[in-house]
Amino acid sequence: MTVTMPDVLICSVVDTFQVSGRGLIVAPFFPVDEYRFDKDERVRVEPPEGDSFECNAFFQIPHQTPPAKVLSYHCALLEVSKEHVPVDSKVWLLEKVKDCVTSSGSPK
Repeated sequence: MTVTMPDVLICSVVDTFQVSGRGLIVAPFFPVDEYRFDKDERVRVEPPEGDSFECNAFFQIPHQTPPAKVLSYHCALLEVSKEHVPVDSKVWLLEKVKDCVTSSGSPK
């Protein structure tokens, strides 16, 4: 018997930024004190209209000067273009449970 882990909704997209050589950065960002991610994750994107799709995502805390007031993970969707992820798309982290992703079990 195979046990499948539930997927976790991590955000509704409010904006996107295409960065050459990095991928499509999705906003909102994820405060480090509220979330925990592996560097590489698999996600499902569900646009408000159209077919959902899975892709690889890269999570990192960017180094910037001056430092951000709130350290946050940025999520880059790899090999995905901006037109495929419109505002209000849902991003799901695959095969994770909420307690493994959020510090308190649920985003604040």
